Parts: sequence; structure tokens; C-alpha cells
Amino acid sequence: MSRPSPSAPNIPRLIKQLNSADASAAAVEREARAAAGNDRDALRLAQSGAVPAVVRALQSPDEHAAKDAAAVLAGMARVAPDLVAEAAGSALVAALMSWMDSDVAANVTAALGELAQRKPSSVAAEPGALQELASALRSTNDVAVGNAAAALGVCAVASPSLARLVASTPGALAGLCAAVTSDRSPRLISSAMRALMEIAEIGGGDAAVRIVSTPGAMDALTQILLSGRLDVASPAAIVLADASKVGPEHARAAATPAALAALASAAGRDGLAVNCIAALLRIAEASPQLALRVADAPGVEAALLAALTGSDVRAGANAARALIPIFDADAERVARLVSAAPGVLPALSALLQSTDAIAIKGSLSLLAKLAMHDRTLVAGLMELPGAPLQALVAALRSAEEVLAINAGTVLIFLVEGSAEEAQRVLSVPGIMQAVVAAISHPHQHVVAKALAIVRIAAQFDSGYATRLACAPGALQPLLRALGSAEDRAFFNAALILAYACRADAGLAQRVVAMPGALRALAARLSRGGDDAAAAAATALLCVAASEYSPRPEVLRRLAAEEGLLPALAAALQRGDDVARDSISVLAAVALVGDEQLVRLWSRAEGVLPALVSVVRTSANEENVLLAADALELIAATSPQDLGRSVLDAGAAEAVVEAMARGSDQAVSGLLQATLAVDAAKVAAVLAAALPPPYTAATIHARSALASAPLSLGPVAVEALAHAAEAAATLRARAAVLEALASAAAAEADAARPRACAGCGLQGESAGAVHLRPCAGCSGKGPAGCVLYCGADCQRAHWRAHKAYCKRAAAAAAAAERSAPGGGAA
Repeated sequence: MSRPSPSAPNIPRLIKQLNSADASAAAVEREARAAAGNDRDALRLAQSGAVPAVVRALQSPDEHAAKDAAAVLAGMARVAPDLVAEAAGSALVAALMSWMDSDVAANVTAALGELAQRKPSSVAAEPGALQELASALRSTNDVAVGNAAAALGVCAVASPSLARLVASTPGALAGLCAAVTSDRSPRLISSAMRALMEIAEIGGGDAAVRIVSTPGAMDALTQILLSGRLDVASPAAIVLADASKVGPEHARAAATPAALAALASAAGRDGLAVNCIAALLRIAEASPQLALRVADAPGVEAALLAALTGSDVRAGANAARALIPIFDADAERVARLVSAAPGVLPALSALLQSTDAIAIKGSLSLLAKLAMHDRTLVAGLMELPGAPLQALVAALRSAEEVLAINAGTVLIFLVEGSAEEAQRVLSVPGIMQAVVAAISHPHQHVVAKALAIVRIAAQFDSGYATRLACAPGALQPLLRALGSAEDRAFFNAALILAYACRADAGLAQRVVAMPGALRALAARLSRGGDDAAAAAATALLCVAASEYSPRPEVLRRLAAEEGLLPALAAALQRGDDVARDSISVLAAVALVGDEQLVRLWSRAEGVLPALVSVVRTSANEENVLLAADALELIAATSPQDLGRSVLDAGAAEAVVEAMARGSDQAVSGLLQATLAVDAAKVAAVLAAALPPPYTAATIHARSALASAPLSLGPVAVEALAHAAEAAATLRARAAVLEALASAAAAEADAARPRACAGCGLQGESAGAVHLRPCAGCSGKGPAGCVLYCGADCQRAHWRAHKAYCKRAAAAAAAAERSAPGGGAA
């Protein structure tokens, strides 16, 4: 804006006077200052070629002339910065160096400040300009110091690179800090602090680090914070926050006890809470040790609580965020703080329901941590005014993963409290749509959290699972979760499907018809006995059968799924919940009574041996009963076919071993089923349990032999017992003889030279001829290996070897048959 002058100067005459050596200095001064006081006249003066003449006046040894010339240049710099920068830049730097503590310096720094506002690159590019401005900060002239600080700040605002250049100028930061801590004019201090703020804000973390690392800077920043002046204290807090964001070492430099206490104190002043709490937040975030240092500082806890429960949303958001690293370092401390302050939960609820994204994220993160530590800390959320549950549901739908995860966490802990609380949460408008949106999220932790809300609620009422599974657009992402690499996502999805399918046959049909669903369940079942495998087995059971009856069509689809039956068979032998539900699936097949289906299942790889193994070895009475019932039903479906397969798989022997463990009631039905298949074979197995040492199996075997259908009298049972004892003795002797024969064969091999039994050619002299053992006896007799150098010698020697060979082979075969599991009748 133009400023009027007392009289309009004659520009041509003024130019002539400036260039004349005879002109009156006072007249020239008067006319020049008048021209410089009016922007229009100043522009005419600059464009008329007056700048060189004014520069000559600036270079005069006369202080007054130099002061006035600098003032004229400042006026012309406002309207013609290019002309002044080009013609007067170096002269201004030289004058500042020469007149550092005088009024000339005040006007020169003003001129450089005008240039910096309009053409900051010219000041930065002028050799020595920034350095001399930094030096002017040590001037005894307050105006010069204030103008120099302002000029440096304006240069910094121009660009990050210029801000970093100013910060790296020797003496600039130290001079600004010294000015801040001085007892000079408030305008000077404000100008210096503003310059520090602009350097830090525009120059980024590197510039803020330079400030904090400058000797005396922390004292300066602390003093400014304690002053409570908004115009300087707020920038001081920003400097500390920006430096702390760069790294822990710089946060440690910023976290002096005095600075932390000053931040806590300043946070209570109007307009300072946001930036002061933000600085505490950035320091606490740097490391757990610094978080504890922040929490221990005098006044910090009170300041955080005051900001959190105050009316400033952004200050409250920063306080909530600052409590998070403190919680991570000492959860009990924050839990006690929250418990002792009744206003905290309402404040977090208000932040959650605000429109400020940072406030929502900060409050939700803290709520999630509090819920995981102790759900009672957030249990009152549902009773608070407003709509906190709706806010949580909205956050669950967020595309931002952290927001959705934390919302899911809080909702999980609210739901698990009771059936009533679950009902309140699951009655919030839009909750199922939010869950559907969340389970479609690309981040699997979000999927797992959203599914957990419904899975936990379904423990109180399975109808919640059905609501989700039948919600529009839900089934596809729900089944997709079965293929998730995140175990909890799979676990929750599988159990939701289990709850829903148990009550809804139509849904079960849809699930098994979806490509990949059964394959995913089989894959998890095969991985091992963890929670996910147990959930897979439960889902398969609830898909295969309702609470009251099996579903034949579904079971046929299960049988047709490649790898599913072997996976169930492998799961049977784990002895946990996976085994129980896997056995139940197989038992459901037997309950159908469809012979074709039962055949298909029982002939699948490993199914019968797995069921038999459970009966034989499991210590879980319920699993033994389920497996025995399944085998009984399979045998009863076709006694002469499937029953034979059950018996050949070792079911009778498994029954005896179960009896020995006291599980006679669990296997009584299977015993009867095997007797119906082959009573003689089962009787022989029972008889083997009669000889000493006497066990529970002995008692139950005697009872079974004496009962229908065998109905043997006491004499017959005793005869069997004696025969079995004799057989056991013979088996023991035979085992000894077999061991002796094996040892004799080895000894014979070792003692006899390796030579052909036909021609006597020894291995050492046989050259390239390889001695081979007779394939008939294969070293199984007491003579050890009978060797031949070739077929001719073996044929020639056969008449002599024939009798021995056949007897040795027959003895070996008989030994194999009589061995346990060798197929003896």
C-alpha cells in the first residue's frame, strides 16, 4: 500500500542531486526519504537509476548518510527487489558487517528483510548475507536483532532447502536461542522464536534436530514454554515435537526434566494444550524408557488427564495418543490412572463420536488397549450418553486397517461379557452389514476380529451365526476366510459355519456346494491338533449332521472330496477335540444306514485302522465309545463283508486292550458285532487274554466267553485258558529258538569263508565274479547265507541244498505268520 509523503519530490531533480557532489546532504536526505516513503515514488526512483547513487551513500563513512541510504534501499526493495538485489546486495552485506551495533544495521537488516520477503533466493545467494544476518543476532541494537531474526525466518519459510540452509548457517541457531533467553524487548524475543519455529516447521526434522542440539537451545525453549505466551510457547513445543519425531536420541535430548515439566505446565494455558501435549506424545513414542520418563515428570499425568477431559478435541486426541506408549511401557500405571479418573471413559467416548479423524483413531487405540488389559475398564462404554456403539460399528466398517482392528477388539470384549451385552451389541443398527464389510477387508487381522464378534456372541445364541451366514453378501467372504493364512480368521469362520449349519440344513448344502470350502476344511484338519484343526472338525460335523440326525446328501459330498476322509482318519488318533468330532463325522455315516455310503467311507484310506487305533489306545473314554460305536455300525451294515474288514483291521484285539483299561462298557457293542462276524476268531482272541498275569481284560474275557453267543461252560473256558497258557509258553520258547537260529546263522556267516557252495571258489579269488545268496532260504536258516558264484553252480548244487532250502524257507514263513499282526487265524 502506498504511503503519502509530505511533498511529492521531483524525481529527476532528486537523481541529479544524488549524483552531485555539491548537493546539500540534508536536502538530499529529505528528498530521498520522502521518495522512499511512498511506494510509487520509490519505484520511480529505483527505475530512474538512483540505486547506484544510494549505494554510494550507503558506503559513506558518515553514519547518518549510511543510515538514511539503508532506509531508502529498504523502501525501494519493497517495490523493486530485483533492482536492489542486483545493484545493492553486496553493499548491504558490507554495511551490515561495518555498522553491526548501530542504527545503520537496523536499516540494513530491514532492507535485507524486505528482499527476503519478496526474493528470498537472492538473499540466500548473496555471498555472506546469511552469515552476516546470523552475526547481527549478536548486535547490541535491538531493532537490528529483531530485523535479522525476521529476515532469517522469512528465508526459511520460502522452501525446505532454504530452511535447512539457514539452520546450517554458523551462529544462526545459537544467536536465535540467545535472543530468546535474553531480557531484551518482547518484540525481539517473539521475532527470534518465530524464526526458530519457521526453521523447524519448514526445514523438517533435520532443522528441528539442529535447534535442539544447539547449546543453550533447551534452556531457551524451556524458558519460552514457562512464559506461557502463546505466540512463542506454541512454536517452542512444535520444535520439541518435530525433533523428537526424528529418532530416540533426539527425543532424549528434548526430554530434559525441565522441558517436560515446562510442557506439562504450559499445556494448562489457553491455546497451548494441543502443541504441548503433542510434544509429550512425540517424546513418549520414541522409546519405552522415554515414555516412562514422560509419565514420571511432574505434572504430566495431570496435564494429560486435563487435556483428555477438556473441551479441545485435538488436545484430547493428543492426550489419548500420548497415553498409548505410556500404557505399552507400564499398563498397570495407565489402568490405575483411568480407574481413578471417572471422566476418562466418557471423554474417550466423546472423542470416538467426534468428527475428527485423529481423535477417533487415538481414542479407539487407547480403548482397545484398555479392553485387552481389563475389560472392566471399558465395560461402562455402552451406558454412556450418545452413540458409542454406533461409532464403534462405523469404525469397524472403515477401510483403514488399524481403525477396524481396534474397533473389532473393543466390540469383542463388550460382547463376551454376557448374553445381555452380546444382545445389545448385536442389536446395533448396521452391525451385521459392518461385519460383512469387515470380513471382506484385505487385511486378515480385520477379518479375524470381525468374525470373532459374531463367534463369541454365537456362544450365547447360535442365531447370531445364522444371521451373519444368511446376511446378503456374507457367505462368500465367510467361506473365503476358511482359506485365510490367519489362524484366528479360519477358527472364527469355521465355528460360525458350525453354529449356523447345525441348525440350517439348506445352509449346510450351500456350504458344501461352494468350491474350495471342503478342501479348506480338510487342509486345516490335516495340519495338526491346534484350535484351527479342532474348529475344522467341528464345522465338518455340524455340516454333516444336525443335532438330531445325519444328512446323507452332505455326507456323500464329503466322501467325494479328495483328501477329506484320510484327513479325518489321521485326526482320529490325536486324542483331543479334533478326534472326538472327527469320529462323530464317521459315526454319522454309519448312522445313515446307507450301505453304499458306509462302504465308500469305510474303505477310504486309513479310516478303519484309525478307528481301531482309537479303541486300542485312547485314554479318552468318550472317544473310545464313539469309535467303537462307529465300528459296530459299520460291521452291522454288512457282517460278512464290512464286518470282516473291521475284524481284519484288529477290532477284536482292540476290544481286549480296551477291556484291560477298564473300557469294557464302551466296547461291549463292538464285541458283540465282531462275534457275529466270526465267533471262533474272536473267541481265540479272548482266550489269549486268559493266561496270567491277570488283568481286567481276563475277567471280561471270561465273562464274554461264558455269555451268548459263545455260551461256553466253565470247563470249556478253563480248557481254553490252559491251552492259551500253553500256546503262550510255546510262543515264548519259539521266540527264543528263533533268536538262537538267527544268532547261529550270523555266527555261521562270520565263521565260514565266503565261497561258492558249488565249486568252492572263494570271494577273495573270484575276481570280477560276485557271490550271491540263494533266494530260497535267503540266509534265514541256521546255516546262514548259502552263496553261489553263478546259476550253473547253483543248479549243480541244488540236489544237495534242496531239502535244507525248503525247510528253512517254510520255517521263516511260519514264524512270520505267527508273529503279532502277522495274520494268524
